Amino acid sequence: MPTAHPARDPDLARLLDDGYDVVVHAGHIIVRHIPYVTENRTLEHGFLAYPVTISGDRLVSGTDHRIWFSGSTPCDEHGRPLPLANPETRMIAEGMQANFMLSSKPSPDGYPDEYTKITAYARIIADQAHALDATATPGAAWQETEDDSPFTYRDTATSRAGIAAVNRRFRGHRIVIVGLGGSGSYILDQVAKTEVDSILLIDGDTFDNHNAFRAPGAPTLDTLRDRPPKATYLASVYANMHRGVSACAQYLDEDNLDLLTGATFVFLASDDAASKPMIIDWLEAHNVPFIDVGMGIEEIDGRLTGLLRVTTSLPGRRAAARHRIPQPAPERDAYARNIQTADLNALNAVLAVIRWKRSIGIYADATDENHTTYSLITNEIANEDLP
Repeated sequence: MPTAHPARDPDLARLLDDGYDVVVHAGHIIVRHIPYVTENRTLEHGFLAYPVTISGDRLVSGTDHRIWFSGSTPCDEHGRPLPLANPETRMIAEGMQANFMLSSKPSPDGYPDEYTKITAYARIIADQAHALDATATPGAAWQETEDDSPFTYRDTATSRAGIAAVNRRFRGHRIVIVGLGGSGSYILDQVAKTEVDSILLIDGDTFDNHNAFRAPGAPTLDTLRDRPPKATYLASVYANMHRGVSACAQYLDEDNLDLLTGATFVFLASDDAASKPMIIDWLEAHNVPFIDVGMGIEEIDGRLTGLLRVTTSLPGRRAAARHRIPQPAPERDAYARNIQTADLNALNAVLAVIRWKRSIGIYADATDENHTTYSLITNEIANEDLP
């Protein structure tokens, strides 16, 4: 069904935020999936419709207080026809017609706005169906978004919270996530819910069973049997939500550092300590801010303990990264276990994403620290600030 683009219309935005299934089609605003009670006291679904015009990005009603309903006779919960429903056929579009004209005038001046009009009629019809456990707001199916939106569907969380102006600050940011094993995949999960322009995923490993237990979501067994590259698999999942997600199924090393070109912020979530010095050299040389995450978890007396680390490197303040990020250790014990759990991976990622959001002015920031640790045994977060 083709739709118009009045996505910024305030009345339509409120309807969408409330969960109504709304489209604009053939010069009509149409509210679908309205539950109603039939004369046999069964539950059916119809739609409400009335003609509108679009002035710029605003809806302009083409009617007075009337609205049309498509379905059989709408009734109260006892199967008695509602008095406001008058049999009247109206063609909405080819193959789509309404069967009743509904007339309920609240005052001599009618309804003050489109939102009030639609919700009033929806309640009159759907409230009768509530006895049959139905709702008029099944979740908006509206797929139109602003032309410059990075999302594939409408971000009603932002509009409901009234923080659209704050979230616009994400625009223009091009994020790169290096390493998608545990913490990196949770970083992606959080960043994909922001309005950044693009998110590049870099990881040369495959997505295996152990990854499924350290990453968000629930992959199918067939997916695990296929052993897809982590980067391409996770990109395919989050592309359902964000248009700017892309993948590079390679390990980042000295031969492909140009993949970082154009990045405005980089998350380093790889446990490959050997490659980090050259990556950090490149990021510093190109004045790119980054955050490096890591964790050290060990088992002592049958319990897990350890630290999570978030190290932030910003232009003009690079010493913390150099001082705090672990260096390659050739003598590393070949039998040492790399213990990770999903909750700690998620916490490490969330701490990093919050620090990034503070650094770009989304969240208030009174500390501006460049090194944070979380102690598992004491449940404490400690901040340090090095030059």
